[in-house]
Amino acid sequence: MIRAILPVAGALLLCGVPALRGQSPAQSAHDLVKDVVFNELQERREVSLWQYRVEKRVASQTTVEQEIETVSGPVFRVLARPGRPLDEAGQKKETERLNNLLRNPAEQAHMEQEYRADEQRLQRLIAAMPDAFLYAYDGMKDGNLRLSFRPNPAFNPLTYEARVYHALAGEILIQPQQKRLVYLDAHIFAEVDFGFGLLGRIDRGGTFQIGREQVGHTRWKTVLVDVHVSGRMVLFKTISKDQRVVRSAFQPVPSNLSVREAVAMLDAAETAP
Repeated sequence: MIRAILPVAGALLLCGVPALRGQSPAQSAHDLVKDVVFNELQERREVSLWQYRVEKRVASQTTVEQEIETVSGPVFRVLARPGRPLDEAGQKKETERLNNLLRNPAEQAHMEQEYRADEQRLQRLIAAMPDAFLYAYDGMKDGNLRLSFRPNPAFNPLTYEARVYHALAGEILIQPQQKRLVYLDAHIFAEVDFGFGLLGRIDRGGTFQIGREQVGHTRWKTVLVDVHVSGRMVLFKTISKDQRVVRSAFQPVPSNLSVREAVAMLDAAETAP
């Protein structure tokens, strides 16, 4: 279920005329979101791979990683944990982990399968944004259009992911010229039950913050994911997703980059003086 929750946040990652005080916007909030979704889906159809630095906190554990996107999914190397550079033994362990990935075609295939499945799920959720929520203009902030959103009662969520998705409300900021999402602040306003509560629940009060930045001429990437979600699933396993991820130092890499090439780049960076 945690894997189901994160694409929900991802889906919310995601015009021309600003809404001015005292004036009616030239475009409805719903149509603006449709344009934002169109732009997001168009970009996702074009292969664009990047490498970047990741600072991650999961519960009380902090790590720093270098991550490189490949045609088969992202590959990473841990640089510091917990907040301190890895010692020689830690570096050796990371090298062994990456070498094991290269030697194991089944593990690579599993990584790619999960990556493709997450991408497809994310695209479905992005495409549902105009219908899943009701939007309203709420002024401007830092030069961006601000929209509030709440669930559309006419929307019928058919999957677990969509049910969590449909329990969100909050606000989004949209860059008006390019019609791209800049920031999202959402909360789960109602408990979500699965199987009438027998299979589990997602607790009310969970929060998502998503930040997006332009990293290339037409490329936008997620620079912040801050998720706090709790609940309970079948067999009394407790869900506790307390995670903050900050990405920075984006650099493009070849659009046909393989896992082997990415691992070589990570190894070279680790041994560079």
